[in-house]
Amino acid sequence: MYDSVLLPTDGSDGAAEALEHAIGAATAYDADLHIISIVDRRVVLAADTDEKETVRTELSDDATEAVEDLSARAAESDIEATTATTEGVPHREILRYAEDNDIDLLVLGTHGRTGREKRLHLGSTTERVVKESERPVVVVNIG
Repeated sequence: MYDSVLLPTDGSDGAAEALEHAIGAATAYDADLHIISIVDRRVVLAADTDEKETVRTELSDDATEAVEDLSARAAESDIEATTATTEGVPHREILRYAEDNDIDLLVLGTHGRTGREKRLHLGSTTERVVKESERPVVVVNIG
């Protein structure tokens, strides 16, 4: 049913929780696991001009560390993961990666914010992926 599973990570503890579901799906369907992290271009662009490269480097290092950490955890469950980092708007890059790599299932964590809290955070990446994805999405409540 699923030949490939995608788990985006922002390096948070919640993404690590979602990893268990991604590993479960990859194991159950003998699927390939992909783990990606996106450097949010909007954060880089919002930085002061003389800080942009420092911010980009720090975010890129964090993204690399996040995918390497989850990949190592997946390896403990005998799952080899393909990893990638990219820069852009997170929900767009997740969907682009899924399309470019013919991903069958996306697994994303969410904090489950509602009401005012949700409006203050301007909507979540997970919500945008769910709305725009043409592929199945598993949402793991991590909040």
